[in-house]
Amino acid sequence: MSAKQAGRLMTQRRFWPLFVLLQSGTFNDNLLKNALIGMITFGGVVFLADLPSAIRVPVAGMIFTGPFLLVCAIAGQIADKYDRAKILRNVKRAELLIMLLTALGFWLGNFPMLVIALAGMGAQSAFFSPTKNAGLPQWLEEDELITGNALLNGFVYVLVLVGMVFGLMMSDTSSDNPLIAEHGHNIIACVLLFFAIIGWAASKFQTDAPAPKPDLKINFEPVTATWSVLRTAFKAPPVLRPMLGIAWFYGLSTILITTLPNYVAEVMGYNSGVLINMLVISTIGILIGSLLCMVLANGKRFGRESVGLTAIGITGVVLCTIGLYIYMPTEPVARIGGKLPGMAVFKQSENAHLLLGLLFTASMFNGMFVVPLQAMAQRRADPAIRARLMSAGSVLLNIFVNFFTFGLIWMAYQQLPPKTPFLAIIIISFFVMIYAIYRTINPHHYKSHVGED
Repeated sequence: MSAKQAGRLMTQRRFWPLFVLLQSGTFNDNLLKNALIGMITFGGVVFLADLPSAIRVPVAGMIFTGPFLLVCAIAGQIADKYDRAKILRNVKRAELLIMLLTALGFWLGNFPMLVIALAGMGAQSAFFSPTKNAGLPQWLEEDELITGNALLNGFVYVLVLVGMVFGLMMSDTSSDNPLIAEHGHNIIACVLLFFAIIGWAASKFQTDAPAPKPDLKINFEPVTATWSVLRTAFKAPPVLRPMLGIAWFYGLSTILITTLPNYVAEVMGYNSGVLINMLVISTIGILIGSLLCMVLANGKRFGRESVGLTAIGITGVVLCTIGLYIYMPTEPVARIGGKLPGMAVFKQSENAHLLLGLLFTASMFNGMFVVPLQAMAQRRADPAIRARLMSAGSVLLNIFVNFFTFGLIWMAYQQLPPKTPFLAIIIISFFVMIYAIYRTINPHHYKSHVGED
C-alpha cells in the first residue's frame, strides 16, 4: 500500500516538483555550508582565528541559522497571505541569484562574500520551510501525509549527506588529488549553480495552493512578528507538542553534526575520510528509519497518528546513544608519517564496527521518531493559520538549534570531557522518551483539518 502510494506520488505534479525543490535546495544549503566548514577546518582559511577549533565550526553554522530565525515569522505570514506555489517559485529565483553571488565568491577567492551568501541561503530557507509544510496538506490527502513526509525527509538526509561530503571533499586544498586541490572551489561553484537552476525549473511545475488569508496584514518587524507566531502556537497545544518534538530532533542532529568533525579530528585523531564514512552511515540510518515509518504507519497498530512509532524511535535513540557514550574513544591514535590516519586504520581499532553499528541504529531510530511528528503537526493545524503555525515550528527549531550550539560552545570553553555532548543527548532524550511513552499509552484523538483549505 505505502510503496504503491509513494510511487504514485512521485509521478504526480502535486508532489514531484516539491520533492525536487526540497532536495536541490537542501543539497545547495549543505554543500555551501560544509564547503565553508571544510575551508576553515582542512583548507587553511583563517576565520575567527582567536577562537578554539571546537568553537569556530558552531559559529560558522550560526551564520546560516541566524538569518533563518530572523525572518521565519515574516515568511509564515506571507505563506498565509499568498499562493504557496508562487512563493516557492520566488524563493527559487532568489536562490539562483544567491548562487551567482556564491560562484563569484569562489572564483574570486573572497571568503567574506561566501559568508554573506550563506546568510542569504539561511534567509531563503526561512521562506521555503513554512511554505512547504503549510502547503503539504493542500497537495496531499490525509492518508498520504506520512508517506509524503517520509519521502521528503528521508531523501533530504541523503542530499544533506551528499552536500556535506562533496563540500568537505572539494574544499580541501591540501588534498592529494590535484584536481581537487587546484580546482575544487570552482567545481563547487559550478555544481551550486547547476542545482539552483534545477530547483528554479522544477518550481514552474508546482500546482497552485491558494492562500487561506489573502487579506492578512503582514507585520514586517522581526521581533514582534516572531513573538506573535509563537503566541499563536502556544494557543494550539495539539500542534505545539509535535513541533517541539521536531525541534528537539533537529537540536539533537545539530549536536551530532557539529560535534563529529572536531571529535573525529581532534579527539580520535582521524582524517576527514573517517568523518565522511560516519556521516554516510548516519544518513543511511535516518533514510531507512524514515522509510520504515512509511511502511509501519500503514494501519492502526501504532495508533491513529502513529504515536507509537515516535515512542519506539526515541527509546532506540536513548539506548544507542548510551552505547556511543560508553564506547567512543577519548585518546587519539598515532599519526602515520605526520598525517592523520584514515578509514583503513580506524577499521582495525577496537570497537570500530560496534561504534558504526550504534551510530547507524541511533540514526535509524531518530528517523522513525520525527516523521510521524511532522504529519501530526500538519494534520492538526487550522488551515487559516497553518503557515504561521509552521513558521512558529521553524522558529522553535532554530531556537533549539542555536541553544544547543551555544551549549557546545560553552562546553568547549569549560573544557569539559569530549564525550559530554553525547551525555547531553542521553539526558534530554530520556525525558522526551518518558513523555512519548506516556502519550502512546494515553493517546488523545485530535481533529484533522486536512482538506479544509
